[in-house]
Amino acid sequence: MCMLKPLSSDRWNFTTAAHLLNRAGFGGSPAEIERLAKLTPVAAVSSFVDYEKIPDPTPNPTWAKPDTGRAGRQRAIQQATGDQKQQLQRAEQQMQRDQMLELRYRWLQRMTNGPRPLQEKLTLFWHGHFATSVEKVRDAYLMWRQNELFRRLALDNWLRLLEEMATDPAMLVWLDQAQSRKDHPNENFAREVMELFTLGEGHYTEKDITEAARALTGWGYDRDAQKFIERPFQHDTGEKTFLGRTGNLNGGDVLEQIVAQPQAARFITGKLWNFFAGEMPSEELNTALAANFRTGNNYFKSFLKTMFLAEEFYSPKIIRNQVKSPVQWLVSSVRMLERELPPPIVSLALIRNLGQELFAPPNVKGWD
Repeated sequence: MCMLKPLSSDRWNFTTAAHLLNRAGFGGSPAEIERLAKLTPVAAVSSFVDYEKIPDPTPNPTWAKPDTGRAGRQRAIQQATGDQKQQLQRAEQQMQRDQMLELRYRWLQRMTNGPRPLQEKLTLFWHGHFATSVEKVRDAYLMWRQNELFRRLALDNWLRLLEEMATDPAMLVWLDQAQSRKDHPNENFAREVMELFTLGEGHYTEKDITEAARALTGWGYDRDAQKFIERPFQHDTGEKTFLGRTGNLNGGDVLEQIVAQPQAARFITGKLWNFFAGEMPSEELNTALAANFRTGNNYFKSFLKTMFLAEEFYSPKIIRNQVKSPVQWLVSSVRMLERELPPPIVSLALIRNLGQELFAPPNVKGWD
């Protein structure tokens, strides 16, 4: 059987157009579906995937930049005592809460009304995939920065995205890589980058984790400047063997070796299919998806074009059959009913009570 065969034009109609609008975006009105149905399948998919052609003038929050006064405020808190210390701590915590409230609602608005629905849908996917919580990071700027990273690299190359995530300040704090030293390598990121992000359980050994942790030493975080910093004197320069590769490996070598594994393509394409189609692919389909991804040099853009055009994506068992996350449910309901997004306190309480608070996944595995 030929897998990933493009959908024929005679199958392109109101139903399949609505399906693409629901899955590549967050749904829409009957008029939007009609407009999409009048295009060819290729043009319809292109209208989502080639989103860089669509201007997005969304401004950044005013506070979304390195906080030059943060280090001074932290020192003032440490030096203060009694009521003054508590007052300074409360002020800092309130500022962070206010910024996170703004960040969460701005993203919901962008998903609901933004000009690039697929970019926001992918940003949501990557946020759940590289699940990072402000509850531990405790820095709204770092959470905004990571969110922008997902948006910027949503359709980019698999290795480049992993390299950027491994040196992302929020991730460095979240999985304790910022604390890793050559005399005491921290294994948290080394383990999760394989188990949760790229390969899945059973495709690496405990020795691989230990060796990867050694290779990643030297990658740290400058708290005052709020940025990644490389500390060569903290890097373990000894010989390491990781996933069959031996040498004085560093963090970049580890990520390259991971992406070189056939399982890395199977793992991420299976997760993407599950997110957009609503079910895990069969072994045969996953093999075809991974092969297509690798043929396209591990770029997500060409892969998603193939996926959104594939006959399998429009199977009757997939159309109208998806359990939506609370965020997807809220945004798609607002779009389909052509209503305004409820005020921040209502919208954010709704999705939180349903089990999905943006920027606060329940654990390193993200939301089920």
